[in-house]
Amino acid sequence: MTATNTTRTVGIDDSTIEVGTSTTVTASAASTTPAIDDVVSGDAQATASTTAQAAILNSKIRVGTAGTLNATEVGSVGAAATTTTGDATASASNDGPTGGIINSTDGPNQIKIGTDAVVTANATNDALAAATAVDGATTATANTGKVFGLKNVGLEAGLGVRLDAAATATNTAAAQSVGLPPGTGAATATAGAGNAKVVGIYASGAKFMSPPVGDEPAPEGPAVASVNGEHGASHDPLKISFGESGIITAFGDGGFDASAESVTGAANASSLANLVAGIAVGRNTSYPAPEGEDAQAESVMQSPGGMAISFGENGTVAAQGSVGNGAVGARADAETVTGPASATVAIDTIAGIVDVNKLGGGDRSRSLGASTTLSIGRDGDVQAAGVGSSAATASSVTAPPDTDVVATTNNANVVGIAIDKLAIGQNATRLFAQGFSNQSATAQSTTSGGDPLASAANGDFVAGIYDTTVTVGGNATDPTADATLLASATASAVTTTVGSNADAGVGSKVVGFSKGSLSIGDSILGSGVFNASAAADLAADASATTGDTSARAGSSSSRVIGLNRAPVAIGEAGSVAGSAIGSVAADAASVTGDALAKAVQTARGIKDSEITIGTNGDVDGAAELTGTASATTTTGDADAKTRLSAKGIDNDVKITIGQAGDVSGSASATDTGTLASAVTGDTDATSKLKAIGIHLGGGTPIAIGTTGNTTGSATAAAPSVLSTTTTGDAEVSMDQTAIGIKGSGGGYGMVSLTSGGGNGSSISAGFAGDITGTGAGSAVGTANTITGNAFAGTDAFIAGIKKVNLSADNVTAEAQGTYETNALAVTGDANANSNVKVAGLLGYGNQASLNGDLRATAVLSNIVMASTTTGSATAIANSDVVGMSGYNVNILQSGNITASAVSDTIAMASTVTG
Repeated sequence: MTATNTTRTVGIDDSTIEVGTSTTVTASAASTTPAIDDVVSGDAQATASTTAQAAILNSKIRVGTAGTLNATEVGSVGAAATTTTGDATASASNDGPTGGIINSTDGPNQIKIGTDAVVTANATNDALAAATAVDGATTATANTGKVFGLKNVGLEAGLGVRLDAAATATNTAAAQSVGLPPGTGAATATAGAGNAKVVGIYASGAKFMSPPVGDEPAPEGPAVASVNGEHGASHDPLKISFGESGIITAFGDGGFDASAESVTGAANASSLANLVAGIAVGRNTSYPAPEGEDAQAESVMQSPGGMAISFGENGTVAAQGSVGNGAVGARADAETVTGPASATVAIDTIAGIVDVNKLGGGDRSRSLGASTTLSIGRDGDVQAAGVGSSAATASSVTAPPDTDVVATTNNANVVGIAIDKLAIGQNATRLFAQGFSNQSATAQSTTSGGDPLASAANGDFVAGIYDTTVTVGGNATDPTADATLLASATASAVTTTVGSNADAGVGSKVVGFSKGSLSIGDSILGSGVFNASAAADLAADASATTGDTSARAGSSSSRVIGLNRAPVAIGEAGSVAGSAIGSVAADAASVTGDALAKAVQTARGIKDSEITIGTNGDVDGAAELTGTASATTTTGDADAKTRLSAKGIDNDVKITIGQAGDVSGSASATDTGTLASAVTGDTDATSKLKAIGIHLGGGTPIAIGTTGNTTGSATAAAPSVLSTTTTGDAEVSMDQTAIGIKGSGGGYGMVSLTSGGGNGSSISAGFAGDITGTGAGSAVGTANTITGNAFAGTDAFIAGIKKVNLSADNVTAEAQGTYETNALAVTGDANANSNVKVAGLLGYGNQASLNGDLRATAVLSNIVMASTTTGSATAIANSDVVGMSGYNVNILQSGNITASAVSDTIAMASTVTG
């Protein structure tokens, strides 16, 4: 049996409307398109679709002063297929142009409207597909397609015009099958599609006709503009312009819910979308020249892409793309009893204001298309956000051997603003951009057979502002760029073939403000601070009764950065704060099998950015990381690794403060617990931490014009690193670096903090200022075994200030280390080794010129213990503690020098028969 329902619903189509003053034009399109096929015996197929669903389609509109243009589209498409014996297929989709005001022609289309007018373009669509079978396979596909409030339609408006554009799409697909006989009842549900879009205001990307492919490549060159196939004609981006003041609100809200349930077959659920945004420009594309077309040496531009939004005077823009604003917006649930299960959520881009070509992956160079810009002549209020929340769950009760149970979520790109230029002529009363992504993936095999694999946010990118040149001519009030990623992955099983694996945020990048630049002509008002902040919370949990387990939270390529490679210039007064906060937690547990847990992250507060403040202001870079890794098993090897690297201000940072201000960099890396535990098997627990408050690259100055302090602080702490087993070898490795201020480069491989220049770069405190560097490190590590060998090793370097030339009033350099390294065995060898160097002020022929006091202190407690009953015991403690070394000190007027070193070192080895 087959049920098919196809509709086309358009309010105004291919028309020209011109109306005068105080006129209201209302266009609406509303439809409900159901298809139902309900049979007892045989296949059931229900198809519901629309070919066009628009309030205004391909029409020209002219509205005079104080006019109103309302375009509202509402559509519901649904398909239900039900059978007892046979397959069931349900498909509900929008296959044509869908939205409020749509232009699907090749050329641009402009709405012209007078002063004090209102334009509203709203589209609300839902697609529902349900397929049910007892004896047979089921397939349900629900796809609202490409839904826009405004698509490829420009606006030419007068004074006081408001443009409201919104697109909402809800996709729900449910497939349910019992599957008799066993193995025949696969259930597949898909909500959305890989090319689905939900956008408030949308402009298509550039289109190019590629040169022919032959034996000889065509010469490279810029794209040739084309209109209607005529080469050389000018081509501009889509324009939305307000003569004077105006308001834009643009929202895209997408919902995707796929559910697949089977008893004896496979369950596959997917929620998919290409783009959900408030304001967006699509991907640039190219296609080969048609046969018989005159060959061109260069790519020929058929349409330019890009978008230009402009306000003659004051302007307000609010744009948001959301997939679950405050709730889970994209969900995939796959559940089966005796088959494999796969649940996938894949959303390519979620954004507030975006040209997707800025995010990479296009098949033509970004420079070939038109730019995407937002310009406000006078005062501007701009806020933009990309918000995404996704969850995938895959479950199988008794999956066949060697069968995967897979749950995957990817919100690949979540950004607030990513365009070529954002310019505000005078004051920015608000400038806020946010990217927020929350994801969870759960894969579970509840009895036997399956190999669960859960991955959340692997390789994802989250940013507040990305690759955008931002300029404000006057003052800016509390400018903010914020990015947050929350990702959790859970894989659980009873008896596996290969193992249970969970990955969260592996290779992810989270950045507050990345690339691009920010320029503010006058001062920062409000709090007086430009905040670029990033946060990432990653958790992975893998468990199995029988089989190996692996949990990875973050990786060596994961990053969380506040301000990254983005110059910031403030004409007068204002401060800059870049902060990065991250946590990683990995837990792998097995009863019979190996367990591997890795918690790895890198954080930078401010990285590779030039910061200039005209008068007074502070610069603060902060990086804070916490991590934990736990690997436990009864029979098998356990390996737990925690690796954290945090720097407050890093590398190629040039900071200039015209008058008074402080520069501070703080970093902390805290291993809250690393545990490797087994009953029968080898165990290895590794903790590697690095924290540097300020890390200066060669030729990188920090200059303060009149008065200011420079402070760098770093803390590395690992209170519990434990490797324990009953039968097997136990090993602990601890590696720490904590430096308050670190130099590199220059003539002697150094930088300098000096008002007089010299070798390397410099920090100049002007007429008065202090320099303070503090480093602190601590760790407790224990390797414990009953039958086997125990080894525990510590390597640490702690310094207040290292390899930096200094010129200031007062200098304080403090370092403190507290370490305990234990190796405990009963019937094996015990070896404990600790190498620690602690230095207050450590140089290599560096200079320190002061107008006041110098204080350099170093304190170390280093305890090493090795103990066994039957075997050899070796305890080695190497401690190097120095208050000040390698500096030439010159006190210009009067002052005191205090240098002290305190060391408390114990090495103890004990054995009964060894």
